[in-house]
Amino acid sequence: MHARDVFPGTLAVLLFLGAAGSQAQVQVKVSEDVNFRLGFQIQGWADWLLDPLTQGYSQNMFLRRVRLIVAGQVAKNVTFFFQTDDQRLGNAGTGATTPTKNLTAGFLVQDAFGEWRIAGEKVMLDAGLFYVPQSRNVLTSTSATLAFDGASFVQQQNAVTASNGGRDVGFALKGYLLEDRLEYRAGVFDGQRASATGTSGSRNAPRFAGRVQFDFLDVEKGYTYVGTNRGSQKTLAVGGWADGQGDFHAWGGDAAVDLPVAGGAANAEVDYAFFDGGRQFLQTAGGLTSSLLPKESSITAQAGYYHAATKLQPFVRYEKLTFSEAALRARDQRRFGAGINWFITANNLKISGLYERIEPAVPVARARVKDMNHFAVQIQIYYF
Repeated sequence: MHARDVFPGTLAVLLFLGAAGSQAQVQVKVSEDVNFRLGFQIQGWADWLLDPLTQGYSQNMFLRRVRLIVAGQVAKNVTFFFQTDDQRLGNAGTGATTPTKNLTAGFLVQDAFGEWRIAGEKVMLDAGLFYVPQSRNVLTSTSATLAFDGASFVQQQNAVTASNGGRDVGFALKGYLLEDRLEYRAGVFDGQRASATGTSGSRNAPRFAGRVQFDFLDVEKGYTYVGTNRGSQKTLAVGGWADGQGDFHAWGGDAAVDLPVAGGAANAEVDYAFFDGGRQFLQTAGGLTSSLLPKESSITAQAGYYHAATKLQPFVRYEKLTFSEAALRARDQRRFGAGINWFITANNLKISGLYERIEPAVPVARARVKDMNHFAVQIQIYYF
């Protein structure tokens, strides 16, 4: 019998055994230095958003995330991570008079990078498509967020730098120092590729970004952070980051605490970010030139309490976006949110609910109301 005949059956058995218990891991071990792990993530949403023009609600049911995850080791000290995603599958959008539901968007590559441990965990080289070092909220795993989903204003530079959900193509060094309490990430990325000024384009400088974080209690390691540990460890972390390309620069700081308390765990996080596109991202309309990323800052604060006996975790969240120029203050916005997570089987099966009040500085033109209500329910099925 050939190996090619044995492999499909062996893989099926491994998949079954991995799914049989929450502590098992779907893994294919080829040798001492080569192995592969499989996983997936499905997040189904039901979403209601108030239309300020009619005071009715746009209603949508869609798949927020559908992901296939593959990770493993291909040689000693060489690992990889690969993840696909089909984002907002079936979402018809909001506010459109002729909405279109799309069930054929197709998968995209969300993450794809290799990591070489040059000097153990002190110096590691990443290469490929992966998260640009930035705020903790952005770098938190979507499978373990506290307040329903990622914050609204933590990566205002995402579109203008041609990134994908905070990811970009590049190279970065990462490592853990001072008994693993100090984490650093520093990299160079593709960023925006400029139009041709002569015979060729893409001749502009690359994008540079870096982040440092210090853990005062238990250490955190890995590609992403965890938004809520539910009492499994003690977290007290502070971090800072910077991101820039040409005339664009952004920077911020964050702090997180997650501690076991009587009957469960309490956690909170705050993220501050400042963005200034300078003259790096300009647009011209009607003879006027303006920045696609004017000076602006955002703050996000969230907190929750996990009750172990019921597996319920109520949470609150506050977000604010502020523009520096007086002429743009009409685009300021605040958001107040509250909700609850029900960890039926840890993160493997989780149901979350959210109510959010959206308060723009000025109402939408011809609107009947200024502020908007947003309701959402999420069911997550996850394994990795």
